[in-house]
Amino acid sequence: MAAKMILMFSVIPEKRNEFIELMNAVLPDTRAYKGNLKVDVWTLEDDDSQVWLYEEWETKDDQASYFGWRLETGMMDAIGPFMAGDPRIAWVAEH
Repeated sequence: MAAKMILMFSVIPEKRNEFIELMNAVLPDTRAYKGNLKVDVWTLEDDDSQVWLYEEWETKDDQASYFGWRLETGMMDAIGPFMAGDPRIAWVAEH
């Protein structure tokens, strides 16, 4: 069973569209990363301060490896100017 998660970003509302453009530019690399099954950008209809990534991975270890790679390549520094708070991760369970 795939490991599913939501990565929730609190963004500066005025910078949300630019942040989404950045995400859409880098997500092809995410989709090509070992173990990634899916990643989509989600937004809330009534809250411009939130951008969520829905991700599916073969394993949580694959996602952890990917996240380490993103840290090494400076992605966290690149998204810093868009952030209004710390990102949060929620692993999703199916019932």
